[in-house]
Amino acid sequence: MMEKRLPGVPLPVSPVSLGTAQFGDSLGEKEACELLDVYTERGGNLLDTANCYGRWLPHGENVSEQILGRWLKQHGNRNGLVISTKGGHPPFDAMTASRLHEKELRYDLESSLRALGTDHVDLYWLHRDDPTLPVEELLGLLEQFRREGKLLSYGVSNWTTERVRQAAKAAAAHGYAGFCGVQNQWSLARADHDKLVDPTLVCMDQPLYDLLKEHPDTLCTMAFSAMGKGYFTKAAAGTLRDGALREYRCALNDRRLDALREISGTHGVPIAALVLAWMAGKPFPAVPIAAVSGMNQLLELTQALDCSLSADEIVLLDAGEEY
Repeated sequence: MMEKRLPGVPLPVSPVSLGTAQFGDSLGEKEACELLDVYTERGGNLLDTANCYGRWLPHGENVSEQILGRWLKQHGNRNGLVISTKGGHPPFDAMTASRLHEKELRYDLESSLRALGTDHVDLYWLHRDDPTLPVEELLGLLEQFRREGKLLSYGVSNWTTERVRQAAKAAAAHGYAGFCGVQNQWSLARADHDKLVDPTLVCMDQPLYDLLKEHPDTLCTMAFSAMGKGYFTKAAAGTLRDGALREYRCALNDRRLDALREISGTHGVPIAALVLAWMAGKPFPAVPIAAVSGMNQLLELTQALDCSLSADEIVLLDAGEEY
């Protein structure tokens, strides 16, 4: 397995992270725990969750973190795993509202720690941005949490490149650890941001890709929606219906699908595993977050843990575009 090193995280991590957004929702606790068992048995050690996962359910709690916490307690394996979670998500009925002040962030972080049954998380991410807040204020809060020992490393999700650059300058000026990376939407399946259902999501773009290339020792990315909602697997199987996944329909993805078919046929590796393995070939630490709907998808995901693509195959999958 090609392990990765993420800034500020002592343990090397597996090349694919297991996402847990469905835990307690479309996946019951028993099935979620079985998925965790298989993922970790096959060498995976990076688990991604969020304080808001499950809060959309009628009882309104951080169900995903609670399920993960009970599983960690049962197995006693917290120290061998890298836990990534997020806070500061806006209210679901007011997605442009800000929840990034100290009271809200401290509530989310401490709620996450209680649910997970741990005194710290390895990676902590701000789930959204509020561009009206100075980056110095947000950095100061995260740095305070780090110095309290509640997190080892911190970053941001759904932030623009310009705001990340501003934060890097502010961190250097104040002597802060600064952001370890960015969690934005990114997949081999290129998404058209203008067609996304949620306009508050931020996708990988060339400026962010260039920034990550400039700072491979201090910045990483953990990409959400890394499977592109299964676009390529559905397209290859001929199960894409008219209008489905319209945000992914473009000429670039047609070329990439052709390349996936070619490489999959040569190596006998599922297209889903190749989609995830492509990210490991990038010139900075890049880990896809893959959520699954059941055991069959997980077994395909775990094939990506040991799938190594050649430089020529990465270029073939790029199909003329680096990101």
